[in-house]
Amino acid sequence: MDDLYDLYVLGVIEPDQAREIDAHIVDQCDYCLQHLHDAVRVAAGMSGLADQVKPPKALRRRVLNSIAPQPSLSRWRFAVGGLLAACVLLLSLLVWRLNVTQSLRDTVAQLTEERNELRSVVTLLSKPETKAVQFGIADNKPHGRVFVNASGGVVFVGTDLPQLASDKTLELWVIPKTGTPQPAGLFRPNASGDSVNVWSQPVDIAQVQAVAVTVEPKQGSAQPTTQPFLVVPIA
Repeated sequence: MDDLYDLYVLGVIEPDQAREIDAHIVDQCDYCLQHLHDAVRVAAGMSGLADQVKPPKALRRRVLNSIAPQPSLSRWRFAVGGLLAACVLLLSLLVWRLNVTQSLRDTVAQLTEERNELRSVVTLLSKPETKAVQFGIADNKPHGRVFVNASGGVVFVGTDLPQLASDKTLELWVIPKTGTPQPAGLFRPNASGDSVNVWSQPVDIAQVQAVAVTVEPKQGSAQPTTQPFLVVPIA
């Protein structure tokens, strides 16, 4: 029963197993009593994880009145230890529930952002004036398509993109025929090397020479700091 004493103190053990331990307690089994004492100390120690709150004066009386007279001091300790452990368990469940709720909110926000991005892509691709340029070939090297629309911006769809260190990101650039490259968004490929980047800014297609991708610091750069590993001619 070595794995059951903690569950017994917390009050979450199966009834038939609890009755078996009860019988050992009635028989004053030294082994069981010692292990139950240890389990009570562990459960009581867990209460230290919670913030200390000054209890109302009536709480002690209510707790003592709720506990039936026990045949020994050990049984009383079990009851108090179980109550403390139950309080800690409820607090842990509350914190877990709050964390789950926040995680769900973050997931909903992310899905909403992805939905809006997908709508932008679909709208851009459905326009007859959108220019599509394919780059690369499927040979474990970066390949995909770039879609450019004068009013809708640029959509970059890439596959087999390089994996990055945690402090790096990919940055898309619109390269004009004259002038400096214009930053067009940061993105990171997934584990398969796939990524879609949407830059919803008007584009003068007649003045665009190419679209390029570089590896940049995590926060991005105002101008390329590395040689582009991918250049897709648009003109």
